[in-house]
Amino acid sequence: MLLSVHDMDLLRLLQWCRFIAPATLEAAFTKAEIANLAGAGYLKKHARSGAYVLTGRGARLLDDAFEGHTLPQVQRAYRETDIQRRLYIARLAVTAFRAGINVFTTGIEELHQEPALFLPSNSRGRGANPWANTRIAAVAALGGTAYAVHHVRPGIGRLLFSDELSAFTRNISPLRVPAQAFLFFGDSYGELLAELEQGGEPDAGRLISYGEAYRRLRLPAHLLTCGGAGALQLRIMARPGYREGLTRIALKSRYAPPPEELPQCDALFDGAPFLLAADMDLRRIDAAVDAARERRCGPIVLAALEAQAEAVLYARYRDTGKARVFTLTDAALKEFLGAEGAGRGPSQLPFTTAKGEVIHAPLIKTH
Repeated sequence: MLLSVHDMDLLRLLQWCRFIAPATLEAAFTKAEIANLAGAGYLKKHARSGAYVLTGRGARLLDDAFEGHTLPQVQRAYRETDIQRRLYIARLAVTAFRAGINVFTTGIEELHQEPALFLPSNSRGRGANPWANTRIAAVAALGGTAYAVHHVRPGIGRLLFSDELSAFTRNISPLRVPAQAFLFFGDSYGELLAELEQGGEPDAGRLISYGEAYRRLRLPAHLLTCGGAGALQLRIMARPGYREGLTRIALKSRYAPPPEELPQCDALFDGAPFLLAADMDLRRIDAAVDAARERRCGPIVLAALEAQAEAVLYARYRDTGKARVFTLTDAALKEFLGAEGAGRGPSQLPFTTAKGEVIHAPLIKTH
């Protein structure tokens, strides 16, 4: 059989992530696609973790197909903590892949071509390590902004936040991006908020909790869940000027420019402050709620994805009377994102090498 572009993407994801849980991989690829490549001997299940991994045969295939270029050379982790970290990073990488973001980068300099995602863990162990022992899971370049991406879950522990900020700022300096922000990702908004909004804890020297880091952070901070809604959120954030662009489409003739005294807002909607909340910057929303209350012009109006509204925004803002919450329509998203607004469509075209050659996989042996 001929290997398609989508088949090679699957194998490359395994090369970049090392371990990918079945549920994570099946969110972007069909079981038949996975079974075919496993039958050809290019991937298998790791006995201890149950995750999919690339076989030696699969690694050689990629090396031949790309002639050794643009492939990360990283030793596979075998400690349980390292495997779990790889599985979390894989959820992010697959979500970004579904959003049409280039995840197959091997250096921070490749983020010049947005939208793109770089995994610092793939550069560790090769000479000098500019990321040291930071917890940055990825660096994303989306819509003219560089994001420090952190995985957060309950009980994740403390971090040297000053070192995280320094490493992030130092390593992205060659990109010359106009804006910086943080992106906290996890399996659910509930888990993210449980850690980020927990009460204050005594400092342990320079080590602080993620909750304390979230409160101290002066950069914008966005929340992201891995999955279909997260992929759609990333597609929106990858567009330059997404807040104004999607706001104008959503409000149409009822759009009015935001007032100077309310810089947190994206527009006025029937005289009320309006915010596009699809990027899930809750601190920005909270600041707008407070500003509108002080000026007696609330409640504010929010527009977000349906999954975001149902998981967080209804309970946090609508049901408490802080905001009116609307969901973005499919028509508005399609107009803003284009025909492929729902996400990445699999390319079943035959994969061709730089020399224009196709790749034949051996016939799959069946019992």
